[in-house]
Amino acid sequence: MTARLDSEVAFVVGASSGIGKAVAERFAREGAQVAVADIREEPRGGGRPTHEVIRDDGGEAEFFNCDLTDQSVVDDAVGAAVDTFGGIDIGFNSAGAMTRGPITETEESDMEMVIDVNLKGPMRFAKGVLPELIESDGTLINISSEAGERGIENLPVYCASKGGVNTLTKQLAVEFGQKGVNVNAIAPGTTKTAINEEVREENPEWVEERRKAIPIGLLNEPEDIAELATYLASDGARKVNGAVVNIDGGTTAE
Repeated sequence: MTARLDSEVAFVVGASSGIGKAVAERFAREGAQVAVADIREEPRGGGRPTHEVIRDDGGEAEFFNCDLTDQSVVDDAVGAAVDTFGGIDIGFNSAGAMTRGPITETEESDMEMVIDVNLKGPMRFAKGVLPELIESDGTLINISSEAGERGIENLPVYCASKGGVNTLTKQLAVEFGQKGVNVNAIAPGTTKTAINEEVREENPEWVEERRKAIPIGLLNEPEDIAELATYLASDGARKVNGAVVNIDGGTTAE
């Protein structure tokens, strides 16, 4: 059976840890050459860098420093990946930031930080990578969140930023679909990643609360997101454009 992403080049932002790491490794197993892009090489919580894991598994990968808060750094990373691999067929962005607390207690600096990474970041990435995706009739995938579709206590800025990602995804899909680029977003529910590992280990009651809030009673694994991302990046999803695909066990259906 032919790998679904055979001979494709994927540029994966946030690929050192969590969802991005799982997606980068899955894309590689499906035959893609992977530009592993992040602000750090080392995974959050420890372990071997993603590009090394991919190489050890027989795949092709290179690491590129990419900070979505700086357009020039994004552009340089995209340019370096094109120089290395000859082009980009898939752009995937999972970089994100979060601050907790009611809006009445949220500092201006925290608002700016979350919006800069979560909303302006995808704009900068799109600006940098879309010219390459137009050339390849490629695919752009953003990571949103169930928080982009509903209110969650103590996450006002995060919810607002992810709601913006959903609308941005739809706008880009309308404009750039006419130029051969598919643009979609994945909206995960609670996912077991390093960013919440400490909470999960120290507060099992939090895990149980989250599990009970999900109709099917299961939290996401990063690999669940990677499976969906692989489909959206493949030829099988060529007619899927402008979608925000929930993977939250039915939470947003309630």
